[in-house]
Amino acid sequence: MCVLFRHIHHGDTPMKFVTGPSLCVSEGFTEVAFKRRTLLGAASLGVTAALLPVAVRSESAYPSKAVTLIVPNPPGGNTDILARIFSVPLAKALGQPVVVENRAGAGGVIGMTAAARAPADGHTLGLGNLSDLVVSRYAQPNVPYDPAKDFVSVATLAKVSIVVTCLPSFPAKSFQEFLAMAKANPGKYKCGTAGNGTMGHLCLEALQAAAGLDIVHVPYRGGAPALNDLLGGHIDLLIDGSALSQVKAGKLKALAVTAERIPVLPNVPTIGESGVPGFSFGNYWGLLMPAGSPAAAVNRVNAEIKRLLEQPEIRQQLESAGFAPLASTPVEYGQALQKSYDQMGQIVKKAKITFD
Repeated sequence: MCVLFRHIHHGDTPMKFVTGPSLCVSEGFTEVAFKRRTLLGAASLGVTAALLPVAVRSESAYPSKAVTLIVPNPPGGNTDILARIFSVPLAKALGQPVVVENRAGAGGVIGMTAAARAPADGHTLGLGNLSDLVVSRYAQPNVPYDPAKDFVSVATLAKVSIVVTCLPSFPAKSFQEFLAMAKANPGKYKCGTAGNGTMGHLCLEALQAAAGLDIVHVPYRGGAPALNDLLGGHIDLLIDGSALSQVKAGKLKALAVTAERIPVLPNVPTIGESGVPGFSFGNYWGLLMPAGSPAAAVNRVNAEIKRLLEQPEIRQQLESAGFAPLASTPVEYGQALQKSYDQMGQIVKKAKITFD
């Protein structure tokens, strides 16, 4: 069994990399969204109703060919990390190759559009987070897909607290010290994120509103280039989950995490513990299929993901990368997206966030 990694840039010919099988949302949002409860009527669910699996047709054997996993972000970011953690064991569990395609651009819109327009036969998965599936609907008026109509929810994979990092030489020794510095010097400090409308950007806007700060937002095209500029001293802070390895290596300092504490950084406090009471902001990722995909395919992938999330090796990889495992049914995932849509919309509209 093999896994193919394709890095696709808009208009480019795909490159294939073959490897063998050896290879906030806030804290409160996640807890509430994934509590089991009776499914409401379709008319009241909005996003949820369309994201729930519907048996359109049956397939005698699923999967019958390779499964494509579309990652709507460039290599090196959190979504790409998750794809690489799950793609090999998922290929083994399904008995078919998994082809990972990085289709980056427009804040995740290019990749998610490709996933939405793929044949609804269960052999294409989109890996999205709240930025791709929720924020884009508010921030970009002409997004060519509607998560409420064009996708069916399959399974959640993981959730994460976003990490606020800086260089070890940065004068603030704690997040509380940084708050005092930022309040005394409005407009002085520059904070990078993986791009306009990303979860890091939303977190920054929510933080500025909650703490009364004026921090310059510097958007990048993905977490990797933002991380490089932080390491190069071109920005003061980074709000993104892709910097954990640099923190563990001592090249960066973690000032705070944005939701609950994480196992790999147990001594790093939350923002809520560091001078902004009640603040909690995180993100979660999940798999989706094009609307109309067979319920048998949805349920098969969901069952395999749940089994993978129970494996100690997978859980260790997730926790080492700063993720917390997050299992759900397709129904629970659809309900969570609806709740997140309602809550994130308030931030997007208030901050007038766009992807420009």
